[in-house]
Amino acid sequence: MFCSQCGRGLDITTQVCPSCGSATGVVAGAAQTPRPKPQHAKPASQITYAGFWLRFLAWTIDEAMLVGIGFVILGRFGSLSPFGSIFGNFDPLDDMDNWLDVLGFGAIAFFFLFVLLISWIYHAAMESSVWQGTIGKRALGIIVTDANGAKIDFWRASGRFFSRLVSNMIPLGMGYAIAGFTQRKQALHDLLASTLVLHKTR
Repeated sequence: MFCSQCGRGLDITTQVCPSCGSATGVVAGAAQTPRPKPQHAKPASQITYAGFWLRFLAWTIDEAMLVGIGFVILGRFGSLSPFGSIFGNFDPLDDMDNWLDVLGFGAIAFFFLFVLLISWIYHAAMESSVWQGTIGKRALGIIVTDANGAKIDFWRASGRFFSRLVSNMIPLGMGYAIAGFTQRKQALHDLLASTLVLHKTR
């Protein structure tokens, strides 16, 4: 209950307000609703450019997975011809009559083309998906975007993948290493495809 004059909280049996001396005017007041405790909002994710070593670690995770799958496939083809015969004794001009060697050589060539195809589909599909990155990138909180920070489509992701072939041709890995020196930490293939690699932290 509250005093109608000064607003002091009173017991229900109080006849005179001890603050203002009012003998009457005491009215029943609604119980004060406790104020809810403020809820602290979770800090927003901070987005920065992913550096060279973080990107290298993500690449290592992805390539280890793809190479593992590739070796399983290569093991299937490997039984067609001994590796030593293929790489040590096979001469495309003189040994074309050795069909096992020819078949084995073709199997290995097919293997590398198959791995290239799988790698392209994997990177392009994952980087253009809602994840915006491969499994290795997602594990480290990395996403791939266009130059404005928006999600890229499959064809932009494909252009980025094949631009890596250009980065691979630069001696000493400098096509990748320039990510440590460019303003927005872009590697050569990022510059060619107009993409960014961002790191989301909490």
